[in-house]
Amino acid sequence: MDNETAKELARQTSGVLEKAYDDALHPSAASIGDTASLIPRTVGVLLGRWKVWVVNGERNIDLAISQVAEKLEGVPEERLCEPAPNVVVPAIQQLSYSYDNAELRRLYVNLLAASMDSAKRGGAHPSFVNLIGQMTPDEARIMAWFAAGEGRDYIPIVDLRLVKTDQIIKYTWRPLLENYTNVFDGIVEEPGNVPLFLDNLERLGLISEEEFAIDEGGKYPRLEQSEKILRLKETTALDEGWCFDITHNVYRLTRLGKRFVECCVA
Repeated sequence: MDNETAKELARQTSGVLEKAYDDALHPSAASIGDTASLIPRTVGVLLGRWKVWVVNGERNIDLAISQVAEKLEGVPEERLCEPAPNVVVPAIQQLSYSYDNAELRRLYVNLLAASMDSAKRGGAHPSFVNLIGQMTPDEARIMAWFAAGEGRDYIPIVDLRLVKTDQIIKYTWRPLLENYTNVFDGIVEEPGNVPLFLDNLERLGLISEEEFAIDEGGKYPRLEQSEKILRLKETTALDEGWCFDITHNVYRLTRLGKRFVECCVA
């Protein structure tokens, strides 16, 4: 490369860099317009999912209104009444959060229908809206299980543990499996989380655990012979002086739970 060519290349490069630097400090009107137009598009992309959520929420409310109307079809017109604001307003708001969940939506629909029936509105407690909002779909299925037929007024549960063989009163023990029941196998989507679901429903005051359960209908032997219990016994090594022990407990609906089932589930 000769000297003249090198000088020309340097001059051109310098001019390009100077223009780039000047554009950075003093962007043209066109570039400002391009940048400004990008902002709403970017914001739109970032909020696009929530826009869909709002639209679906509105559709869900419309769907819920039609379901409430269906629920009230057989109710005499003279029993129809305006729902209490502290029930209907938060219930409709919560409906928009559960547009994709039929189980939770059904609870809200039943609550709204009960609040519009003068024969049932006394049982439509405002706290039920918050209770539904703290439940999972599987927990809604568990509550629906209570209303599905006769003989479902309690949930049998067992604890499998290791105890000392030399103790008449078994005060030294190690837990292997707690709050186990298989009555919801095939009903809930996550049967492994049933103990957690029961804990939450108890926290909400809908069910309560009782000890020393009376075996009504021979349900506990079937639990003791379940595959999970037998597998644990087979795979657990017993130390000397220890043995397996199974305790029987039960979850029952509380008064609040019974009212919830009558109002929101049945």
